[in-house]
Amino acid sequence: MPRLSHDVIVVGGGPVGVTTALLLARRGFSVTVYERATEVYDLPRAIVMDDEIQRVFQGVGLLDELHAITTPLAGAEFVAVDGTRIIGAAMPPPEATPLGLSPGIAYYQPELEAFLREAAVDAGVRLLLGCTVDSVHDLGDHVVISATTPDGAVTDEAGWLVAADGAASPIRKAAGITFVDQGFDQDWLVIDVELTRAVELPPFVQQICDPDRPTTFVPGHAAYRRWEFQLQPGETRDDINSPRRVWELLAPWLTPDDARLVRSVVYRFHATVASRMRAGRVFLAGDSAHQMPPFLGQGLCSGVRDAANLAWKLELVVADMASDSLLDTYDRERLPHAAGVVAHAVDTGRLIDQLAGREERSVGLDAAYGGHRPFPRLERGVLHGDHPFVGRQLPQPLVDGRRLDELLGTGFSIVVASDHAVSPTTAERWRAVGGAVVVVPEAILGELVTGDGGVIVRPDRYVAAVCADSAELDAASEHLFEIVNGAAE
Repeated sequence: MPRLSHDVIVVGGGPVGVTTALLLARRGFSVTVYERATEVYDLPRAIVMDDEIQRVFQGVGLLDELHAITTPLAGAEFVAVDGTRIIGAAMPPPEATPLGLSPGIAYYQPELEAFLREAAVDAGVRLLLGCTVDSVHDLGDHVVISATTPDGAVTDEAGWLVAADGAASPIRKAAGITFVDQGFDQDWLVIDVELTRAVELPPFVQQICDPDRPTTFVPGHAAYRRWEFQLQPGETRDDINSPRRVWELLAPWLTPDDARLVRSVVYRFHATVASRMRAGRVFLAGDSAHQMPPFLGQGLCSGVRDAANLAWKLELVVADMASDSLLDTYDRERLPHAAGVVAHAVDTGRLIDQLAGREERSVGLDAAYGGHRPFPRLERGVLHGDHPFVGRQLPQPLVDGRRLDELLGTGFSIVVASDHAVSPTTAERWRAVGGAVVVVPEAILGELVTGDGGVIVRPDRYVAAVCADSAELDAASEHLFEIVNGAAE
């Protein structure tokens, strides 16, 4: 049996697995992806992406290509059964948003997956299709797998393994990692269509708070549209998913003459989070680590956040610029954040029933689109201080006509308005781990700091520290280096 060697093996060639491989390859890793299927799954599942995830693809030079295969969302709202808005909001234009990108875009997943696979292969990823990973063995200093391929059984080895092998994740189960149920289980019929002629439909994502049947509508990319219908007591999956019943449910909006049925399937919307996301040299990412109802459109987004969080940490560890313990912060950061997003999605789902008069009041309107519930932030890990921006994404304004990220590079950045804000010793320490000092006009940092203050930004664009002056920059840097080197959390 042949033995091959790579830096990282990724198990699972869906969008999260391929994005993980792409980000690692762009950081110089040799990566092989093992994927069971032989073709891109030809039906849509995930459908929307937020601005933070677009920023990840911006970071690897794919933003323009991504926007060519996506459509910005116009807005999102909760409505009564007669269409009256209860709460909601239009999406602001990109230039009016903190990250300088559309807050939400829609895509057609088969097209997105094909795009990501091509980009990954172009970056040097080895994509092996029709391959099933049968076992994973962590030997302490590397990982060995056994796999079944179209050419027979193989063993393979790598320094690290990322399990992006879906909700059932055999790798997670073999590692003894359990799921913690977040207490939400509902069956919904999901219907995707492609319009074949112009039909007047809502421009916004809608949560329709119908007392008889809560319903979701999503205007997808190009001519694609999605409806989701909550199953009611006594309804079976087979009955509600018959062609006749599908078109009956769609009748208030369109007829078979208006659209082509792309798929209809009953899903169980549930909420679970893994008890941990690291087991030695094995990491979980995407649905293998967390699952959530789709009301916020954050399933794929949370998986890409996993990939972005892990890639830069692996780079520092493999390059001997950080302690292995830095990888423990993957679990410490991503688990609470993912759990917070899951909890928000669950509350959004419960709010639909509540506003439909089907449940007692337990969730406030802040959980709705247009509400004021803050998005979860990183609360522990590679962070310093209690400034409100710590653990949140760095805003991305234009600097002389360019997006700020274009000035930052791929490592840590110390963003300051003065050359004198960072001491030579601190600047050199950051450069030794691939960091850079970036000087911007003071107006760019005006919301955060002034004068000799500065912001320490992680490679994934999360704010690690906000410092009022040079002394605080030195102190924050020292603490962050202790975390990176395993001397402190």
